[in-house]
Amino acid sequence: MSSVPRMGVDGPFGTASEDVFDYEVSMLVGAGIGVTPFASILKSIWYKFKDNDPKLRTRKIYFYWLCRETHAFEWFADLLKAQENEMEERGMGDFLTYKLFLTGWDQNHANYIMVNVDRDTDVVTGLKQKTHYGRPNWDKEFEEVRKENPTSVVGTFLCGPEALAKVLEKKCAKYSDVDPRKTKFYFNKENF
Repeated sequence: MSSVPRMGVDGPFGTASEDVFDYEVSMLVGAGIGVTPFASILKSIWYKFKDNDPKLRTRKIYFYWLCRETHAFEWFADLLKAQENEMEERGMGDFLTYKLFLTGWDQNHANYIMVNVDRDTDVVTGLKQKTHYGRPNWDKEFEEVRKENPTSVVGTFLCGPEALAKVLEKKCAKYSDVDPRKTKFYFNKENF
């Protein structure tokens, strides 16, 4: 008689990014392919927002995407453009603040950008928000979020490399106020 191993299964468990819905203010940081889970989250939040879902606590999203190559922005720009247009039509243009950071480029790309800098939309994405070049200044970003949300609990979510996780975790601690009535940042890491 053969013995069959017993196995227990526990779950299902959600990802850290599902907790985005628990915060009034969220900072979403995707690096490279780490943007993938945030695409569905941004769509989901927007649908809940449009449907006036009473369970949706989120009132402000800050979204950051760091990527090495311009063609990677193309597939995601369509989603952002649709949300950008809908939010403006509803008078909610400040619900989503997004910043795209191109961390790698060559001289030809730089020349093209300089020639087209006066355009109303970004030459890379076609969005109203212009692409930033290089890496974010996280101190500046956290200071800005804290200033705009002086009494909020801010969920900070990353889908990206461990080195960036360490930086963001330190910034969350640095920019959280000891006064419980003021801004607090909570760090959440998504693995990929």
